Amino acid sequence: MSKYINNHQSFIITTPPPSIDTERVYPHKGTIIIEANDLFYRVDRNYTSFSSKIFGGLAIICGIWFLSHDDIDLYYGTFSVFVIFAGLFFLIYGFTVNKENKTLLLDRINGIISYPDMFYAPLLKGKFEDIKAVISVSGDVDGTAGREYLKFVNTFKPRKLDVLRTISYKDPYEEWSLYVWYMDKNRPLPPGTAFDEYREKDFERRKRESFPKPLFESYIPTPEATKEQQAERRKIGGW
Repeated sequence: MSKYINNHQSFIITTPPPSIDTERVYPHKGTIIIEANDLFYRVDRNYTSFSSKIFGGLAIICGIWFLSHDDIDLYYGTFSVFVIFAGLFFLIYGFTVNKENKTLLLDRINGIISYPDMFYAPLLKGKFEDIKAVISVSGDVDGTAGREYLKFVNTFKPRKLDVLRTISYKDPYEEWSLYVWYMDKNRPLPPGTAFDEYREKDFERRKRESFPKPLFESYIPTPEATKEQQAERRKIGGW
């Protein structure tokens, strides 16, 4: 079972986010972070296709194994056929799903977020400030608290029942702080060597705009890359 530890996450940088370093970004050693620059942050969320292949293959094997028994009755025979067809569906899905529709994309400049929907559906897309993010706690039937996960409610495609999409299996507070920081285009880029080559360009863009105030609140400092840039921002932008 699972439950929300609160309703919706506030758009606040509450804790230092994980450092997005170059080696974590494709085509280096990283395979999850596809793109990380001053315009876009793109993450592969296609783990469902791999798990679908495994689940589908195991389901087919189990179904065939059940059917191979001579003494199988109608109930178990019907159940076995159902398991096989379900396995075929998930196996085919794992091989045919469009990987482009299984990514998390943050558009920093335009304030747009895109994230996966169910099965073959295209990406859900909308304004970042409208996204409904929750931190869900999984637990056992005895009520013992388990891991916490960052999940998105189907904000941009409302349904009768809320469908939660797990966005990250890492520390949910750090991940959410990373997203909020990155999507605040009036702040410097988040920490990490992957962003270093874009910091000067991003600084000059914000300078041309006279360093507007941040879009979202932060409980931690979000300094510029250098003391000189920090002083210039304070002089021009007043913060």
